[in-house]
Amino acid sequence: MRFLSMAFVGAALVTGFAIPAHAAGTAQAAGAGAGAAQAAGGAPSCVDTYVYREYTGKRNSLNEVMVKTTARVTNNCKDSVNVRVAWSWARDSNCRRISPGKKVYESIVTTQDRKPYQKTKSC
Repeated sequence: MRFLSMAFVGAALVTGFAIPAHAAGTAQAAGAGAGAAQAAGGAPSCVDTYVYREYTGKRNSLNEVMVKTTARVTNNCKDSVNVRVAWSWARDSNCRRISPGKKVYESIVTTQDRKPYQKTKSC
């Protein structure tokens, strides 16, 4: 996504593209609404996620180093919660029900240059 947004900015600079003043406020308001909608799907604040990475000692067919990223999700709430882990380069994990005080682990293996964890969200 960063590449695409940087390419768009570069194209805008080259072509002299500009957002009209009356549209700029609309674009900012739309962006704020999208951020609020995205935050609404997040896990409750009493759910903690600790993400760590470890080398697998393996390489893929392109000779890139493979790394296992694990998300440890802990329920510190007084009630059970349903959560899933959102990954950048893979499908989200299955919806998991976590009892109070319990932990679940979700993992994914990717190349070392990718940071696959996005967020933990309610389901």
